[in-house]
Amino acid sequence: MDACKPLHLLTLLDWDKPRLEAVLDLAAKVKQELKAKRAGKPLPGPGTGDALKGRTAAMIFEKPSLRTRATFEVGMAQMGGAAINLDPAQISLGKRETVKDAALSLSRWVDCIIARTFSHQLVVDLARHAGVPVINALTDLHHPCQALALGQTLMERRGKLAGLKIVFAGDGNNVANSIAELAAHLGMRFTLACPKGYEQPAAVREALAPLFRINGGEYAMVNDASAAVKDADMIYTDVWVSMGEEAQAEEKKKHFVGFQVDGALLAKAPQACLVSHCLPAHVGEEISQDVMDSPRCVCFDEAENRLHAQKAVLLTLIG
Repeated sequence: MDACKPLHLLTLLDWDKPRLEAVLDLAAKVKQELKAKRAGKPLPGPGTGDALKGRTAAMIFEKPSLRTRATFEVGMAQMGGAAINLDPAQISLGKRETVKDAALSLSRWVDCIIARTFSHQLVVDLARHAGVPVINALTDLHHPCQALALGQTLMERRGKLAGLKIVFAGDGNNVANSIAELAAHLGMRFTLACPKGYEQPAAVREALAPLFRINGGEYAMVNDASAAVKDADMIYTDVWVSMGEEAQAEEKKKHFVGFQVDGALLAKAPQACLVSHCLPAHVGEEISQDVMDSPRCVCFDEAENRLHAQKAVLLTLIG
């Protein structure tokens, strides 16, 4: 990477294995620090309470958000910084003014840009012209912060990531892409169980293949969820119809019959197998209520870890 260019987080492929491991370690320390602070206990090391004092993040969210927006704003505040939410209708990137001009202007005022956009190319263009780090807060192709929170959650529950098997039951979407990237970097086994026609893009699979080989992981793509989960350490799922695909909803639901994460599917997995979901969930579609309520479901632990993982990302990029 050009030494004059800022480090961005657009996909987990942007970062190497040591950096990902360092961010996950930092996320664990940040979480421990916050829990100690709330309990009135001495901090387990140097604190991050004012690490981002005087720093500002600009947030551009074209899509709705609860977890991502709240955790970035709370994270900046907890570390002494500030996050400002910029109304996408007012900015109108690429319409009211060019992405280049907006990126150059924002770079003169803020320390990083956090963007949730329909088009992944838009965050790529922002990063190309910005003089400050750009963080992908979800695009149509990737959701790196979600995968990092999952990695932190699995580390807490299993004490390691290498060798663990994640079965993603559902569409080969942005969340699946980022989880597969995490798995490829960290030597995990990743299986996408999806209906025919809903596989991950060939370009994603081709980029991941050498990483899985080098780091000792495995990649598979199957059309039978029941067979895939027999040796799973975690079953992961997401909505079948992503934001922007509402017109395809009824057609997609027909194809995903048999891929719901319900009690019957979970019974075919090992007893210790965990379940998670990036949320929000469409209960009764991709996941059943009994599984959501099960102690084996860690989706809210993962949601909590969005705060800590994203604080670690911010500290890495602008701390």
